[in-house]
Amino acid sequence: MATHLIGEAQSLQRLQLRYAVLYLGLLLFSAVMGVSGLYLWREAADERDRLATMSREALDMRGSLYRQMKEVFDHAFLGDIGAADEFKSYAQDIDQHFVLVYGQVKRAEELERVDALRAAYDRVRGYGETLLQSTPAMVQAEGASLDLALEQGGFRDFEQELDAFEALLLRDRVRVDRRLSWLQAAVPWLLALPLLLATLIFIVFRRYLRRAVAEPLADIMTATRIISHGRFGHRVPERGAAELVRLSGAINAMAADLAASREALLTAEKQATLSALVPVVAHNIRNPLASIRATAQVIDDDALPDDVREGLEGIIAAADRLDRWTYSLLSYLHPLQPQRVPVTVSTLLDTVSTLAADRIEARGIQLRRVGWEEGGSTELDPQLMEQALLGLLNNAIEASPPGAEIILRHACAGGEVSLSVRDYGSGMSSAPAPRGLKPVATTKLQGSGLGIPFAAKVCEVHGGRLEFIHHDRGIEAVMVLPMKDPHAVERRTA
Repeated sequence: MATHLIGEAQSLQRLQLRYAVLYLGLLLFSAVMGVSGLYLWREAADERDRLATMSREALDMRGSLYRQMKEVFDHAFLGDIGAADEFKSYAQDIDQHFVLVYGQVKRAEELERVDALRAAYDRVRGYGETLLQSTPAMVQAEGASLDLALEQGGFRDFEQELDAFEALLLRDRVRVDRRLSWLQAAVPWLLALPLLLATLIFIVFRRYLRRAVAEPLADIMTATRIISHGRFGHRVPERGAAELVRLSGAINAMAADLAASREALLTAEKQATLSALVPVVAHNIRNPLASIRATAQVIDDDALPDDVREGLEGIIAAADRLDRWTYSLLSYLHPLQPQRVPVTVSTLLDTVSTLAADRIEARGIQLRRVGWEEGGSTELDPQLMEQALLGLLNNAIEASPPGAEIILRHACAGGEVSLSVRDYGSGMSSAPAPRGLKPVATTKLQGSGLGIPFAAKVCEVHGGRLEFIHHDRGIEAVMVLPMKDPHAVERRTA
């Protein structure tokens, strides 16, 4: 639910905004619920008070009317001379009650009932005023008809209208009481609803904060502790809020950079150590080798037995081979700084094939050129590239059976130029990795084990790469180079 409402990939800023909106919405909802509940309660209470006021005024009106009619009887049968004044006083009191009742009327049905009640009262009042204007003797003479007129005339109409008005007020009071009962039962729930929503929001955000913030932060802290101990292969799970995802990605990238930097540093330190050590070793090897070879040449004589001469020739060949290996090792360990110049690829391949022509001819190899007519060009160090290609071509010659075919291929695509040497020999047990090539032991009489590593190093300093394609028969070594110097723009900018 938390993921659906918020989403783990949301940013913390958006989370803060949504939380603020939900908080303000909850406050507004609580305020609306509270105000609405209080308004409905107050409205129902006011309605109940209004109906009670109207009912009370109607009852007071009835009492005043009876007292008013008593004054009429006092005048008629007792000759009370102050009855007319009392009658008027009660009439004013009843008028005041009607004013108050009219002031409380809100509905047309209520107004209709009050008007009917007023009309009935006016008839009773008019009859009473008529009797007050007659003499007591006249009233006493009409006593029976007076009682009949009051009971079956005005009083009966007034009582009927008053009962109808009271019934209307009673029905309205029942309705209001029902509303108050409903409000009394509903208001606690309305007031509890914001609390329930607040609890729900707290649970949702707590769960989200745990999954999107707390747990990713724990992963980051664990990862930084592990990485600080040198385990640069450890990776932080990239999850949680967007900022933490970016932070995890940055830490992972930093760990990868640190691993690469450490590897490069170790390689540089090893290279520096070997670069300092190998010349000393080579010097200490090459000088005795020169003496051994010179001695073997001096001793060699046609008069010596054949087995002795064969041993001396072996000594001379071994010394030459060790000298070549030492020279190749020095070349491999020496820092390469390519001097780039524009070079036509077909010319470069012609030069390499010319350098290997004697060995190609000696083994009867058929050299096939593919793509040379394209005439593509690139910027590279021709001496380094010739040496690297020649080493790969020599490997292909030695791996090929006599009379076999070797393909020199050239192609340009996607801003890159590829130079490949394909043989149809027995191949290798597995294709070498394109990176991390190291000197290996060799069983070739003329080999040093440094041809492939040197070619890979030349490709690397040119901003390219050395790849191998393992065919059913033979191996294809591919040198992929950029057609332009990738660092030229940086140098010009600097």
